[in-house]
Amino acid sequence: MSGGIRLSGWLTADSDFGELRLRRAQSSRRAEVGRYGRIRSVAWNRDNRRETGVTKEQRLVSTISGREYPFERIEEFAENGESLEVRVCGIETAKVRAGVHLWERFADWMPFDRTDAAISLGEGDTPLIPAGGRLQAVTGIKNLLLKNETQNPTWSFKDRGSLMCVLLARELGEDTVATISTGNMGHSIAAYAANAGLRAVVFVPPYTPQEKLMAMAMHGARVIRVAAPDYTQMKNTVLELAGRLKLRIVSGNGPIRVEGYKLIAFEMFEQMGRQVPDFIAIPTSACGHIRGIFKGYRELQKAGLIDRLPRMIVVQARNCSPVVTAIKQGFDHVVPFTDFDTVAEAITSGNPPGGDEILDKARRCDWPAEDVSEEEILQGQRDLARAGFFVEPSAATSLPAVRRLVDAGRLSPDATVVLMLTGAGLKDLDALKHQPCCGVIDTDVESVEADVAKLLNR
Repeated sequence: MSGGIRLSGWLTADSDFGELRLRRAQSSRRAEVGRYGRIRSVAWNRDNRRETGVTKEQRLVSTISGREYPFERIEEFAENGESLEVRVCGIETAKVRAGVHLWERFADWMPFDRTDAAISLGEGDTPLIPAGGRLQAVTGIKNLLLKNETQNPTWSFKDRGSLMCVLLARELGEDTVATISTGNMGHSIAAYAANAGLRAVVFVPPYTPQEKLMAMAMHGARVIRVAAPDYTQMKNTVLELAGRLKLRIVSGNGPIRVEGYKLIAFEMFEQMGRQVPDFIAIPTSACGHIRGIFKGYRELQKAGLIDRLPRMIVVQARNCSPVVTAIKQGFDHVVPFTDFDTVAEAITSGNPPGGDEILDKARRCDWPAEDVSEEEILQGQRDLARAGFFVEPSAATSLPAVRRLVDAGRLSPDATVVLMLTGAGLKDLDALKHQPCCGVIDTDVESVEADVAKLLNR
């Protein structure tokens, strides 16, 4: 592998994992055969001229019980609350193709036959680079890599999922894309909808940072700020509107958005010379990001391109850690958090819908999980900034989490670990009020020379 990065300690996935447990339903499913499983994928240009596409077969499947649903289902979760994921037929024989864009090269894995380049804002192709000595010392990991998703068009990983959501809206002839978000996803959906000529509606909680609200509004989105006792109640209330209003409301754990996140796995597969890391540390909230990346690697394995899966590291803020707490205590269901406060506002799903799937995966695949204090988050943000990476607090959680796991003996210092840098620091400037104000020297023209000389010890 290039760049002097050494991969070590390969981890073998459970041989019987493959896909999650599937128990096929009986008669209720046969009645729906003609209603789902095929959608005619089409490409569009900026003038909305429709071109004929090739039919690709796919369906939605609940991730624990295996119940099947139509691909175009408007609700994002099964009736029992389980997450849904897209199953595309033929992945066993999928091959990497030639192409400029990632979604062209991995077209066999995508739910759409074609992706219109005009809808893309240039997401993806983000750097995967060695972290350097400073961060290696902070974490205790020798082979530490950073996947810098802050270099996406709206400065977060959300853009990959927004591309897929807008593509689906165009496929189905919908004129509106709606989302519920603490900020990053709302900003992303607003930008992609504007580029595609679609209307965007974004539901946000009262604490969404002003920087993110202003960005949504600049793109022309209609922003609806919803007061509620906590974000979970707000999310559940808004998602229930989808069926009644016939409005597709996408969340961070929706099946189509997950299809965008799995592109990260494909991209790292290429960047690492068709190898996989030992661990990937992911700040986790709605759970779509972590399951999307893992789904990408599972599908690469299913196609015979890799024979091992990386282990995800579930990372959360201690003040809002419904998934990590459940994993640590061996529970089958997430532990709801309410009435909490954390500087990591981008990962504040206190009771994420579909979160039980992550517990199931963590148990079956032996995923480490760690939560970090507010002080550790702020220190992690400073450590990353001193290494050249200005990220928002939620993106900084992985750094101290990995350090904790090393100290506890859960991670070997020789393991290859990827930290996902999920969002840029400029997206939440208000969080900087929690950081010490240093490095600014006030002076005037008469004193500037003396002050600089003092600074330089001259």
